[in-house]
Amino acid sequence: MKALRRIVLTMALAVFAAGALAQEEAQDYRVYVSNEYGANITVLNSDNEVIDTIEISGRPGEVRPRGMDVSPDGRFIYVSISDFLPTQQTPEDLITVIDVITHEIVTEIEAGGNPERVAVSPDGGRVWAALEAIGQGAVYDAETGEQLEIFTVGIEPEGVDASPDGRWAYITAETTHTTAIIDAENLEVVQHVLVGNRPRVVEFAHDSSKAYVSAEIGGTISVIDAETRQVTSTISLGLDSRPVGMDLSPDGTRLYVAGGGTSSIYVIDTATEETIAVISEQMGRRPWDVAVSPDGRFVYTANGLSDSTTVIDTECLCVVDNVAVGRGAHSVVIGSIPEGTEDPQ
Repeated sequence: MKALRRIVLTMALAVFAAGALAQEEAQDYRVYVSNEYGANITVLNSDNEVIDTIEISGRPGEVRPRGMDVSPDGRFIYVSISDFLPTQQTPEDLITVIDVITHEIVTEIEAGGNPERVAVSPDGGRVWAALEAIGQGAVYDAETGEQLEIFTVGIEPEGVDASPDGRWAYITAETTHTTAIIDAENLEVVQHVLVGNRPRVVEFAHDSSKAYVSAEIGGTISVIDAETRQVTSTISLGLDSRPVGMDLSPDGTRLYVAGGGTSSIYVIDTATEETIAVISEQMGRRPWDVAVSPDGRFVYTANGLSDSTTVIDTECLCVVDNVAVGRGAHSVVIGSIPEGTEDPQ
């Protein structure tokens, strides 16, 4: 009997240790905040400490980093770079690739037309971009930087996302209030879907069954069914909410929405499509974007008017920290430190 108890105790300790190790590994990540007016990117560790500032340009106020995405292996951050001349194509219009280990710029992809946001394909081979100035979307080879195709998607393209199953890319157009649906295999636009007023960001469900589109002026989230390519429901957050950035929890049960008009984060139950919480107390001003940590424990925001990142605990749905970053925080993404690599930070 004593031997049996020792075996059970040993197994319990092993399970506990494995769980603790998994949690520790899950928390090994970096938070990247693009600062539109500072021309740089602030890097935070999982303890919410600023550990680095990546300089994109020595000309703040002229060159601006905005939307970002992370490669599927977590190794690279892709950043939309442009200038403040929206009607012109210039050499400043780039997609910059940053190594999450060294924090060095390793590649620059030419992307004319004022790229606003980017999305990496699930296999990491392609980069999709919304080109705001020229009313088009484009897709590039992630390794060579070659432009594979360009699409007419509507006026003032803004948000872009690639479905996890690799079938689709969606690009929103602010002025035409539409979302363009692109067949990712055949590289052609197959449909334009009318959504809410001034659509900003698009976020696919983890199973690729649907996509969420935030409408800043409409104060809504449109839910598009991926098979029927139709809006199946509309989630109203209120006209004053001005939703922009969104991110899903790792288990897909919650959608976190940045409400810039109320300086709040709206938490939506994806099963019921009901708002279950509005986080406003101690929030930074004008959150533009939001990102969830890999373990689902924390939510990070990019606050454009307070030059800060708010950290939210997802268990209590309350603010636990506000961290000063650069000028004009625009977007936030999270990059995991790849297994087997040494983190110099």
